[in-house]
Amino acid sequence: MKLLALNLLAMVFVVIVLPYIVLCWLDSYTHHGEAYAVPDICGLQLDEAKEVLRKNNLDLEIVEYKYKKGAAENEVIEQRPVAHSKVKEGRKIMLTMNSTVKPVVALPSVIDNSSLREAEARLKGMGFVIAGVVTQDGEKDWVYEVKLGGRSLVNGDNIPHGSKLVIVVGNGEESLLKEGVVDENYFE
Repeated sequence: MKLLALNLLAMVFVVIVLPYIVLCWLDSYTHHGEAYAVPDICGLQLDEAKEVLRKNNLDLEIVEYKYKKGAAENEVIEQRPVAHSKVKEGRKIMLTMNSTVKPVVALPSVIDNSSLREAEARLKGMGFVIAGVVTQDGEKDWVYEVKLGGRSLVNGDNIPHGSKLVIVVGNGEESLLKEGVVDENYFE
């Protein structure tokens, strides 16, 4: 009978008391239930962001640099986890910082290869701004040239994203005589 009572007592200990002790230890070890709200640090400079995160028992890691127009150099432009999320103490907040270097993009093949409408669509789709359209003698709306700040570009040139471009197109008044395509005596 004593042996049965000891076995029952050991089973109760193993099935109930020991798991309870282990769960209590795990809660304290993992800080279960403790959470810190992630502060909104977008728009802050790196030094300010470090200080705010330190005060909230959080850490940071810079994961990338991107260019954002209008943002200052080393300004936080994105954060993960987002503001007001709940995280554990010491968690690293992943930051995307602003770079002052505009990314460069290759000019698509629009010169002597497309109409004005096609060129505008492609250039605008890539983030360029069409600052104006200039005409010259030539086939109507055919793109003969693309300029950046007065400088003629060639297809494939690397230029800053968001640049203001001027497109030079034909006005439809192509003189066949001027180009030597038709013999002068043809009209006599």
